[in-house]
Amino acid sequence: MPAPGPAVRLGVLVPSSNSNAETLTAALLADRSDVGVHYSRFRLPPDLGDAIDARVLGEAPSLLADVEPDAVAFHGTSGTWVGLDGDRQLCAELAESTGAPATTASHAVVEARAARAVSRVSVVFPGPASILPLIAEEYSRHGLDVVATSSPEAVLANPEIARLGADEIGALMRPAFVSDAEAVVCIGTNLRSAYLAAAFEREFGLPVVDSAVATLWELLRLAGSAKPVTGWGRLMETV
Repeated sequence: MPAPGPAVRLGVLVPSSNSNAETLTAALLADRSDVGVHYSRFRLPPDLGDAIDARVLGEAPSLLADVEPDAVAFHGTSGTWVGLDGDRQLCAELAESTGAPATTASHAVVEARAARAVSRVSVVFPGPASILPLIAEEYSRHGLDVVATSSPEAVLANPEIARLGADEIGALMRPAFVSDAEAVVCIGTNLRSAYLAAAFEREFGLPVVDSAVATLWELLRLAGSAKPVTGWGRLMETV
C-alpha cells in the first residue's frame, strides 16, 4: 500500500515579498490531492536588474532538497529582462543542488508559448515601464515578437502589486488584447491576473499565459504529473 497523502512533491523557491504563490497554487491544485507543494523563501536583491543566482538564493534550495522533490521552480520572472540564458544556468544549479529537474517562471512562460505555438504576444507587466523594452528584446532573441505592452502608470512595490483589485488588474490587462496578438503574457508572479484569465479568454478568444500559472504547469510536466485543470484558462487544460 502506498504512503498516504500526496505522492508527487513539488518544490518552489518564492521571493519573500510574494503573497500570491502559495494561495494561487493551492487554488489551482484544489482537485489534485496527489500533489503536494513545498516552499522555501529568499529575499530579492533591491535592483530589478540583478540576476538571481546561488548567492541570492542562499540556503533556500538546500532546504527544499531535504523533502526530495520531484521538480523544483524559481517563482520569479527576472530572467525575462535580465536574460533567459541566466535562467538556464540557474535551472542547472537548482537541479544539481536539489536532485530534481528545475525551471523558472520566465522559462516556463517561454515553454508555454511554445506549447501554444504562438509567435506574437502582448505583454502585461506590473513593474516599471522602462523594463518593457528589455523584455521585448529578450523575447525577440527567442522567437517572440511583442506587439503590444501594458504597465501601470505608477511604479509599484511587490506588495502593492499583490494588493491590486480585480478592476485594477482588469484595466491593466485589457489594453493587451489587440488584433495582432496570438496570446497575452502576464509577467510577474505577484500579479493576480490568473484569477481573471479565463474570463478574458472567453471575451477575446486569446489565450492568457500567466507567469505564476505557467510555473505550476511546467512543474507538473517536469514531475511527470500533468493532468488537465479546468477553470483557469487554456494553459492548465493543456498537457
